[in-house]
Amino acid sequence: MDHDCDRREFILGFVAASFGALVLRPGMAIAGGAISDQPWAVWEREAKPVRGGYFRVAAEQYIGKMNPNHWPVLDWISMGLFHERLMLTDGSYNPVVPWLAEQLIVEEPQKVLMRLRDGVTFHDGSVFNAESVKFQIDWIRDPKNGAWSASWLAQLDAVEVVDEGTLRWIFKTPWAGFNGVVANVPGYMMSAQALKADADKYDSHPAGTGPYVVEEASPGNFLKLKRNPNWWFAKASGRPEMPYFDGILVTVIPDPAVRLANLRAGKIDAMVLEKSQYAAMTSDPNLNIYRFPANHVNGLRFNVTTGVFQDLRLRKAVSHAIDRKALIAGTQFGLARLASCMYPDDHWCHNPDLKPVTYDPDLSKKLLAEAGFGGGLTVKGYYVNTAMGQTIAEAVKNMLAKVGIDWQVELTAPALASTRMQNRDYDLAQGGWIYIYDPDLMPTGLYHPDGGFNHGRSKNNAAIALIEAGRKELDRDKRRKIYWQLEQVLYDSYEDAWLWWEESATAYRKVVQGWDQEGFLKYKDAWFWSHPLWFKDGKA
Repeated sequence: MDHDCDRREFILGFVAASFGALVLRPGMAIAGGAISDQPWAVWEREAKPVRGGYFRVAAEQYIGKMNPNHWPVLDWISMGLFHERLMLTDGSYNPVVPWLAEQLIVEEPQKVLMRLRDGVTFHDGSVFNAESVKFQIDWIRDPKNGAWSASWLAQLDAVEVVDEGTLRWIFKTPWAGFNGVVANVPGYMMSAQALKADADKYDSHPAGTGPYVVEEASPGNFLKLKRNPNWWFAKASGRPEMPYFDGILVTVIPDPAVRLANLRAGKIDAMVLEKSQYAAMTSDPNLNIYRFPANHVNGLRFNVTTGVFQDLRLRKAVSHAIDRKALIAGTQFGLARLASCMYPDDHWCHNPDLKPVTYDPDLSKKLLAEAGFGGGLTVKGYYVNTAMGQTIAEAVKNMLAKVGIDWQVELTAPALASTRMQNRDYDLAQGGWIYIYDPDLMPTGLYHPDGGFNHGRSKNNAAIALIEAGRKELDRDKRRKIYWQLEQVLYDSYEDAWLWWEESATAYRKVVQGWDQEGFLKYKDAWFWSHPLWFKDGKA
């Protein structure tokens, strides 16, 4: 999803498993089977979880909309606590872990049969079944409902109900990215009953199937969740006491120093550390600190269809004026990896031939002069008004100023940033993407005319053709080469300025039990959602 979102990666990532990059072929099946048979569903015998207590965390921003298909959504971690997906992903960013979908059977290149889990209910008491899934997918595809995720279902022709627990998905063409889509936003299951009753109200009163239920919400202040005693996974895994917390309280604390003070005082139990806080906190005897690579890319977005950045030379001038190494050292305190393009260096579609854009201010000045702006260039834009957002924006602004580019960047609230993005009210703005799943999702969102975050600001015909080819190509190696070509096209056209791939660090008070760093790194997505944490004595 677009990087205008809140950076709260502390409990989600993607797992290493043995499947390799998935390609759907006729006769192929993905079966979940018994939970106990799954490689990630292993619990330490000596561990004795204790029920009780409210888990307290602090967020930089409020969650925003709680319908995942409406924008803005600023906290995808909390979203996953009450909405669950049909599929989860593995460590190679492949959606091969069945969750609410128990089995997929590829009948033909354009037909997939999906069997759903039995015994799953939504928080409003309605039944999770084939009819509910069909209603949701049709609802997303209906333009009047304003679902930003609708473009990801462009390859879908129809969803048919076969029986109570079985669906048939019919595609317009072979669709290699289908699993990746149902492991992402269209695959977050919402109560059809609640959507039918009042779709607008659903934005603040969701009803999913997850381990926690929304109990109370105060926009801009806090989100309070309570334990779901009827969580299907607890029963299916033979561990009915899960989840262990009575609830989760997410308090909005914009100031990172105040968040840290609350953690050290025991007023919250966990937080994503600011990059500047990481080194000092590793020696705190009351905290457990975990660091890991995150599958997010940070960058800047050009408006390439109106304004000065229609000129490739000016996009190049901006990109070469940015000292990425200095940005990582100065704003990220070393917790980041230099980015060359979209996909992180551990993604199976990352093009290994691409190198990060060089820092070359002399080239930037030359390009500005060639484009007729030797005397200086003024451009407008925005960046989200978080503490880190302000730090990055000021650093980039100063780098651009050194070559004669005046970036009149405004720090704005996420909702206003979203409006400006939709209206193309910028020349250069915050960009990037968080949670990079199937390789189709990010380029479709950013560079395809129907993408949920394009809004007409990019129209690269070569890129569009490759995006559409990548959706249809069922051969794994050929599909990977298509995305290598796509990255090359975007790289050569300087369609955006890619800066770094994220790394993240999370701090937990030692009273919080159950975290297994090795298990998380090996099975991340599936491990986290199947291994709820608990308090040592059942209370914070």
